[in-house]
Amino acid sequence: MADPPPPPPPSNKSYLTAPALPSTEVFYHAYLPSDHWDLVVFRNGEPCCNNEDIRFNYYGGWASLFAQVDKFRNFPGSLNQYRAELSTIYPWVMPKIYNSLKGGHSYIYKHDILLLMQYNLMDGHLQANEKNFPIMAITAIYMRTKEEALNDKCELVRYDKEKFEELKNRLESKTSNMTQHNRKHRLIKKTLDEVFEKVKKLLPVNSHDPEFTELRKHLQKFHQQTPVPQNVKYFENLVNVMDIILTDFDAFIDANPSLFRNGNDDKETLVVRLFDEVKCKHVFGYELMEELQRCGCNTVKLEEAIQAKDPTYSLLFQDVFKLLDGNPNIHFIAIPLPRTRKRAVWVPAIDGHYCISARDLVFEFVAWTVVKGLFQGASDEQRDNLMGILKGLRYLLDGYNNGYRMVLEADVKRIRKQIVDKCKAHGIAQPEHFKDIRRVIYCDTTEDGLKAELKYLGVDKVFPEILELADDIYKKPELKALRETDPYQTVENCQIQCIINRAGFTEFFVHSTTWFVR
Repeated sequence: MADPPPPPPPSNKSYLTAPALPSTEVFYHAYLPSDHWDLVVFRNGEPCCNNEDIRFNYYGGWASLFAQVDKFRNFPGSLNQYRAELSTIYPWVMPKIYNSLKGGHSYIYKHDILLLMQYNLMDGHLQANEKNFPIMAITAIYMRTKEEALNDKCELVRYDKEKFEELKNRLESKTSNMTQHNRKHRLIKKTLDEVFEKVKKLLPVNSHDPEFTELRKHLQKFHQQTPVPQNVKYFENLVNVMDIILTDFDAFIDANPSLFRNGNDDKETLVVRLFDEVKCKHVFGYELMEELQRCGCNTVKLEEAIQAKDPTYSLLFQDVFKLLDGNPNIHFIAIPLPRTRKRAVWVPAIDGHYCISARDLVFEFVAWTVVKGLFQGASDEQRDNLMGILKGLRYLLDGYNNGYRMVLEADVKRIRKQIVDKCKAHGIAQPEHFKDIRRVIYCDTTEDGLKAELKYLGVDKVFPEILELADDIYKKPELKALRETDPYQTVENCQIQCIINRAGFTEFFVHSTTWFVR
């Protein structure tokens, strides 16, 4: 049997205090292609934009882009994955709750418990707004420090909704009645240093920032905007609110230690993720093996099935039960593979690694050639060279059919570099006179308008069949998914579909009722 992947190399996590990019900027740079980075600027860590820029239409508008980035960063361990600084606020979204195939049981990633605590905190009397940004930043430092105990490994645990509702209600009551609860902190010297020392005593020590440099940096920023001597009540209130929040968080963590450390003490219940895709449902062979071994179950048949397989090998759900001896109490947790309009969202693999579906990876490469306009006005030779590069990804899709349905992050980076290098070797680049899709497409959403835009982009000569496809998507019911998007995406879909058809990838991306599986 092949060895499982080695754990990621230890990191000093210097980015926690010396990030390459500040705050949430790292997520936008990870999501957007480099020539779209200038779409978004940041003020006080928050994204701002010129919403007149035509390139926003590729994402459905600026609001849609912001929502996509929120979804893109909403996975367990995302802050460390994107090397975000220590005080970066957790995504302002409700974390995913997953259901077991055995009814009545819900699960959550342990990393996401911290996200849930923040979400509940700022969903009542305290609101996630600019006024409360200091509270959210200090809470983020606390959360990231507590996250260290999970050692970057993502695990699922039973979700007890009542337990978290009780914590939410308790904090809501205390923070909305400050005159009655915990107004013990008063500022005597009325200085920034005094505020720093008081808040510092409330926080656990982060091993990567023992001097609390991130806390001091943020308090200094708040002090510059709202000087402490002139705003004593504001800073007293901040310290008292943080005392309430962190005291209750500490008590909750102390009362539920198993939720905030690695490992599962329940030897009777196996917890195994079931990746729930339209094309198939599958489980990681090694993940199933680990759970069977943890609970002392027989693994002989499974070992034979995954012998010499790579760590990302997965088993079809319908085949799993043939490999189990006896009747172990397995909770298969349905995990959909999340995607945004443009990108797949990272999924925790095992031992701190991340991965995405092989289908998603291939689709993103195809879509990338469209967004970059690499086929616009291409000669037959340029088209054939680029199609040859894309066809070379067939091995990923064949691997998908043979059990290698997920691709580790290290392999994703390697394959991306190979694609870019091959394009450079063939002189393939964005055309000098690159054309964006025009806004006029919103005014004429008929097949004639669609064909006119494809001609304007110069892809009708590259793919002569594309004009017939443009007609078909308005006439054939089975193609309606290609047009049931906004007009920009319909123009992209036509090009993507031509590429998929020519590459021979159709079977992997077309479904009888939805056409695109994505």
